[in-house]
This record gives sequence, C-alpha cells and structure tokens, in this order.
Amino acid sequence: MKPEEILEQTRKLIVEHADGDTDKWWYANRYVFARLGLDERKTKTGIKRELFDANKPCHYCEKPFETRRNVHLHRLDQTKGYSKNNCVLMHAECHQQCHAESKMEESSVLEEKEAVLVKRSRRYDDMPFLYWWDISPSLANSWDRFDMVEFLKKDSGERCVVPPAALKGFLTPDRQTARKAKSWGVKVLKDHQDELAFEPGTGKAGKYLFLPVIWINEQEED
Repeated sequence: MKPEEILEQTRKLIVEHADGDTDKWWYANRYVFARLGLDERKTKTGIKRELFDANKPCHYCEKPFETRRNVHLHRLDQTKGYSKNNCVLMHAECHQQCHAESKMEESSVLEEKEAVLVKRSRRYDDMPFLYWWDISPSLANSWDRFDMVEFLKKDSGERCVVPPAALKGFLTPDRQTARKAKSWGVKVLKDHQDELAFEPGTGKAGKYLFLPVIWINEQEED
C-alpha cells in the first residue's frame, strides 16, 4: 500500500470506531497521532543511545562527548530516514555549523533536532491544581519550529504530546496573564486530570478552557 492509502484507511477506521460520536473520534485520532509520534521518538532515542554507548565522537569536530545533553542526531543522507547506518552524533553547535556550511535553511536544522518542545512541571500538592506550565509570547510565536509540544510531569514521568496547531486557539490575547511578560498558564486541575486547563487570563475571569489529552508513562519509551 502507498502511504496515502494507509492514511485513508486509518481515517476510515477511526470514523467507524467513533460511529458519529465526535468525542470518540477526537480521542481515537489524538491517540493514533500521539502513539505514532512516540514510536518515531523511540526509534531516534534508541539509535542515539546506541551510538553514544559505542563512544562515537562528534562526527563534525571529532571530539568526544562529555555529557549526553545537547547531543544531536544527524542524518547523513537527508533523503533517507533514521537508521544506525544513516545517523551520526554531533554537538549542538557543531550540528548547526554543519548545516550552515551546507547553506541549508534553518527549518532543516530544526527538523534534524529533537523537534519536540518539552515543557516540564513539578507536582503541586498544596495548590488547587496539580501541574502548571507557563508559555511565553516569544515561544508561542515560534510554534512552527516544532512538530509537537510535550507536557511532562516530572514526578511520575507521564507526558502528553500536543500538536502546536491544537494549542494556538487557546493562546489568545485575552487569556494572557500578568506574569512574566503576559505569559499563558496551562495547568492540570485536580478535577480535570485528563485535560490541559488553560488559565482564564485577565479577559475571561474564572473561565478555564480545556483540552482533552492522553497521558503516557515515560517507562513505555524505555
């Protein structure tokens, strides 16, 4: 089957599963999206770990890595996918320099990075909410740099993955807060634990907006 045929069949299966229920359609659609995204990340993470454990140096500067942080996975052949034979490791700055020298577009550099923005929150047991993330205007203006936004619970490792396009409708000027240059607040409320709750901001006092999500435990990626 061709990729477009697989997509069309998947869409039909989701519609059949929902049977006219818009909530079931949304949940199934988001579940499939999130799982496929995690499958791709798991593949990349496995390759990255294997190359790092083999003590492979930076492909660009040939210096060893002192830490696992800021190590990027780079595809040698940009027309092919992620595989051990097609991937090398680079320091973050070396990776950017490599693309700059090749005169590639900035979007290509970002594509080769972990194109997932990870937002982390500790647990707040003494507050009316359980988790809390802030989104700054500068970050919201650069959503196109990322394929997905991941909200991570630091204590349990649970995470949900949301496409940036799904967040844009919630980040309106009237929902900005007075904190940190009018950032937006995203929370998990104690009575809405399967949803992201968007703070009302200064324009809609007392009215949260909710986005249903699927929480996946971090251990599923091990």
